[in-house]
Amino acid sequence: MRDIFIIASYLLLYGEDLKTQVLEQKTMSNSKPKHKQNLKQYKFQIAKPHDLSPRSKSLRDYYFKGLDRKWNNDYMFFTTGTDWDRLWWGGDYYIVPEMYQFIGEADDGVFPSSAKLMGIPIDLPEDFWDKSLPERRMIFFNKMMLNHIPQEIIGNLDLIAGGRFNVQWSKCLTEEEEKELFKQDIKNRKEVYKYHRYGFGNVGATAGHLIPDHKTVLEKGFKFIYNKIKQKYDSLSPSDKTSPKGNELRAMMIGAQIPRRLAAKYREECIALRDNTKDENRRHELDIIIKNLEVVPWNPAQTFWQAIQAIWLTHMLIMAEESYPGPGVSFGRFDQILWPYYKKDVIDEKTISKDFAKDILGCFWFHCNTVYDAQMCLGRNHGITSAYGQLITLSGCDQNGEDLTNELTYTTLEVIDEWSPILEPKPNIRLHRNSPDKLLQIIVEMITRAQGAPFILNFDERSMAGLILEGLPEDKVWDYGCVGCLENTLQGCDRSGTVNCNPNLASTIELTLNNGKNMPYEKRVVILPNQVGPKYGEKGKQWGPKTGNIEELNTWEDFWQAWVEQAKFLIKHTCNVYNLTEKTRSEFLPTPYLSTIVEGCVERGLDIRNGGPKYRFITIQGVGYATTVDSLLAIKKFVYDEKKYTLAEVKEALINDYTGKKEYEIMRSIFENRAPKFGNDETEADRVAQNVMKAWSQEALQHKTPTDFRFRGGMLSWNYWAGEDAAYTPATPNGRHAGTFLSNAICPTNGADVKGPTSVTNSVGTSLGGKNDKGEHINYLPNGASHTLTFNPSILRDPEHIEKFKAYLRGYIENGGTALQINLMDSEMLKDAQKHPKNYKNLLVRVTGYNAYFTSIGKELQDEIIARESHDI
Repeated sequence: MRDIFIIASYLLLYGEDLKTQVLEQKTMSNSKPKHKQNLKQYKFQIAKPHDLSPRSKSLRDYYFKGLDRKWNNDYMFFTTGTDWDRLWWGGDYYIVPEMYQFIGEADDGVFPSSAKLMGIPIDLPEDFWDKSLPERRMIFFNKMMLNHIPQEIIGNLDLIAGGRFNVQWSKCLTEEEEKELFKQDIKNRKEVYKYHRYGFGNVGATAGHLIPDHKTVLEKGFKFIYNKIKQKYDSLSPSDKTSPKGNELRAMMIGAQIPRRLAAKYREECIALRDNTKDENRRHELDIIIKNLEVVPWNPAQTFWQAIQAIWLTHMLIMAEESYPGPGVSFGRFDQILWPYYKKDVIDEKTISKDFAKDILGCFWFHCNTVYDAQMCLGRNHGITSAYGQLITLSGCDQNGEDLTNELTYTTLEVIDEWSPILEPKPNIRLHRNSPDKLLQIIVEMITRAQGAPFILNFDERSMAGLILEGLPEDKVWDYGCVGCLENTLQGCDRSGTVNCNPNLASTIELTLNNGKNMPYEKRVVILPNQVGPKYGEKGKQWGPKTGNIEELNTWEDFWQAWVEQAKFLIKHTCNVYNLTEKTRSEFLPTPYLSTIVEGCVERGLDIRNGGPKYRFITIQGVGYATTVDSLLAIKKFVYDEKKYTLAEVKEALINDYTGKKEYEIMRSIFENRAPKFGNDETEADRVAQNVMKAWSQEALQHKTPTDFRFRGGMLSWNYWAGEDAAYTPATPNGRHAGTFLSNAICPTNGADVKGPTSVTNSVGTSLGGKNDKGEHINYLPNGASHTLTFNPSILRDPEHIEKFKAYLRGYIENGGTALQINLMDSEMLKDAQKHPKNYKNLLVRVTGYNAYFTSIGKELQDEIIARESHDI
């Protein structure tokens, strides 16, 4: 049964085509193989770790032993022991349509039953069921983390306490609460599945995607947080103390003490290890770890080592509480919050060396990657792909635009470079007008050593403009960080649900051409009989408003206004379906521990999932942006400007997927090859692209959740431009066949950007809003937008080209988007990796906002990455 759970988990998290995968029991990198291999079989060289200290090398080697490790952070399961108990909730995964077959249609599917069967019962106090739900959750969580999950120090080299956190644990519901949750969930599921299977995308309230308040934990400790909660609770009236607000604050008080208690348990383990080791050097290290755990995270950190220890214990408890385990739980501006401790210890007082600080960071790198242990039983590279996004943000500017790069920035980049290729933590580097040349030089040099760049570049001026647009204070936005992949958010006071809503923008073209209906399901898709959604042969269903039959759309302005109304419908429909899952989660799945370290929750006495954060947003991430823009451009040119085709002729060709008549095939070729395309720095195309972006963003900001979160716009296609969303999308007027790739995030359609990276950059910047008359950046997308460019490795072959690339990055700061990720790839290498995957186990590529091991992603994504156009400078 455990294997069923892991198989389903793997599908859920990665959307793999398991038919193409080979089960492998281990992957080893940077270590001696059991069998000598002939290196001549490698046609291309791939990036390798380098210059690691003995400690870091040993830890990295140990990690990549996978299932051969003596220790693994595998799933553990814990239950109240009641017949109705639930350890796993499918709603967390509604944004992963590949998972629907395991969640079930009108029942709970395989996951809840299998998880419960594996559950270890936990003894509960007699009055447990008399407590409020938030209190029950924290009582259970406290017992589970302290008394049932073993506290282990990994090997004799680890410098950080904190091991296991991959858990599936009881929702702590009463029988009546479980019945109501199930009732709501089935209703929600029906609407979520229908939304997806009619081609609108995917939605669902999911975990993670925030930056907790690590700065307060480091500077003041959980003791301060606990006292703050207690003071708030003590100030309540007697009636408020028995209200939901009082219940939540009591639960938070329990949650705020767990880090102290867990540190004490790890301290006991370290004392036992110290007393049983004869290695004097290790005894000394354990003495310091014991001292660290006496201080943090309950009290303020005093040293760099303590600060890393505090951040890790804080983080792993979030991962355990959210039980996803939480994707996109990010560390914020890593080099800024840790800089005072690094400066004091390494530079000013020299109590530790830079090399030892790098070893501490190396241990942190090791622990972040153990999140994937729960999926290592399947797939190449033991199931490791890309899912978690424990981001660190580096560099960036201050409130006055001055650069904040420091020596810890460069030290962290060294660790990233030396440990690569490896997936976690995922770094984002903030660039701006005053970024130092030294930083750009290091960035470019690192890119030359990696196929898929080991970081994403975020651009401050454009990003901050978007955060101001959504209403955040101008004097706060400079301190933003990134979560998930590249999404912009404030630190410690903001939750922005950055991947919860992923509507398919291309569906707006379908609705516009059909007066608010979807196209008939005669040729576009076949659905299994019992699924909630369209059936083969089904005629169009009225979804959007009636914006006019195609015979009535006589001018381009008529068509444009009809499209705008359908886009508004898509956003409203997305919000309505999403809000069902948001309401259910807020009512039945509180996270009081996490709520203690997000500003606003204590002050409001509200859970982070129930409107607690000071700043609250949910992002509506458009999928298929360029597909939509290019389709509009083709219709404008060939229907309205040149009058070569009528809308009726276009609609007929799309229904038939451009097949069956020679005229359809000719039309498709004309649309694909002669219509204007986004990404070529052409005024007319970019004007339409900007109008699409502006309409999208303005409408998103008009909607709210029942928990008082405001929706905002974004463009991040995740995997779905090449997966499920594409499969449900009929042919589009840009010449795309039904079921094939949509465009990726804010990138041009593959092959459409024929004028080089500078033209692409200008188009992306213009589409986001360009600049105002004062030369200030405009950004219609507060969340940010993923832009991926692929270059051939030959472009960085000498110093001259490196300088050109640095100049290109400077130009991107001025004219580009909010975020850029770079693949430095030879397409022939990727083709060879498809043929000989065992030779390329550690080949990293950029997908859309994240790195992934190329041989571990499905063939659909592999083919799409190969198909991307390489650019010259």
